[in-house]
Amino acid sequence: MDRRTYLATGLTAGAAAFAGCADLGSSEDTETDEPSDDQTDDDNDQPDDTESDDSEPEPSGLTGTFDDFEDLDLWFAHEDLGSVEADTERYYEGSQSAVFDPEDDGQARIRRSLDEPIDIRDVVPGIAMTAETDSIVRIQLQDEDGDYVEYSQRVTDDMDLERHNFGLTRIRGDPDLSEIIVLQVIHWSEDARLWVDDFHFVPAADQPGKVMLQFNGGYETHYTEALPVLQEHGLTASAFVPTNRIGPDAAAAGDRLTYDQIEELSSAGWTIGSFSAQGTQLSDVDSAGDDDLETNITDPIEWLEEEGYEEGARFFAFPGSEYTQASYDLVQEHYDLAFAGRAPAQGYAGNPHLCSVTDSPEPGEGPELLEWTAEHGGITTIPFYRLEESDTITAFQETAARLEELVDEGELEVITPAEMADQYVF
Repeated sequence: MDRRTYLATGLTAGAAAFAGCADLGSSEDTETDEPSDDQTDDDNDQPDDTESDDSEPEPSGLTGTFDDFEDLDLWFAHEDLGSVEADTERYYEGSQSAVFDPEDDGQARIRRSLDEPIDIRDVVPGIAMTAETDSIVRIQLQDEDGDYVEYSQRVTDDMDLERHNFGLTRIRGDPDLSEIIVLQVIHWSEDARLWVDDFHFVPAADQPGKVMLQFNGGYETHYTEALPVLQEHGLTASAFVPTNRIGPDAAAAGDRLTYDQIEELSSAGWTIGSFSAQGTQLSDVDSAGDDDLETNITDPIEWLEEEGYEEGARFFAFPGSEYTQASYDLVQEHYDLAFAGRAPAQGYAGNPHLCSVTDSPEPGEGPELLEWTAEHGGITTIPFYRLEESDTITAFQETAARLEELVDEGELEVITPAEMADQYVF
């Protein structure tokens, strides 16, 4: 599958919604506080509604590339917060990208002031990016009063520039989303450069907010612990399984799922997808050789199709949300949708092979993620792994219970990877 086939500039779509991610609800300003992957307390400055009034937004026509960084004179780098220059050797579109270096405090930011305000009520921003180290990148969209909405995503080092899906993490003040006048890109990393290109917008997902539950690694506890709880709450999920680690019976499978257990999950409405053949992080497999890497990524497709899980054979979850350029390229070639990232929610997938997931929640965090998504919309994917420790089981149970309540209230909708792939890819 060619990575350009899903990119379409000029597509327009409606429906206002925004989605949250790490730091969601934080009241601290990014000018002084370094971001964390952990969720923080609710923002006391957060308005009840991201829109400036009760009217339905008109389609903005912003979807597609907004700035290709061919003219860096449009962007300003504050002298105390890093420097920016063109790089004609690395780019996503056009002939160059923008590369910026942090100052001593580890922060670099560039901003563009617009001649005319833009209406972002029905779109979500994103960029193509890569960096010298794994780190967090933020996009701020400000109105003329300096109030803003902020979106975040993790960037992985040593990659080509690729589009990333950003999720709403913070609302500062009471921003007028129909009158955005300033764009900012912020990077936190000590002595590591960031490359950005293709500042773009994708459609926001329509209300109500969308949620996917994932169970990764093919553990037996996904059958013994997760299935009965989800059946009690009338919910379904996805299981991404390492096909070489499961077995015909408990003696062969160990702490992993058996063939019969996977069949029961599927019969209960679960999607069965690929988690690589061995289930190990692909950076480790990549170092062992190209043949091992390709086998881990492509062999599960044949097994899933032979066992009757053809739909799930379209989908891949990167173990630990970790990937290398070689593993990303193979997944992009063989799967319709793949999951990796650090944002709890997003709009339409500008890159369907890096659909964002959250960290596996600690107790108390799952309901917060769900409530943020219910309020602001978007698509939130929450993963769980081995359900053995009491805290992990508690976090899952309270997430399932709160999700049922919000679904019953019409505030959230549970979707499948197939619905994501077929309806929410830009």
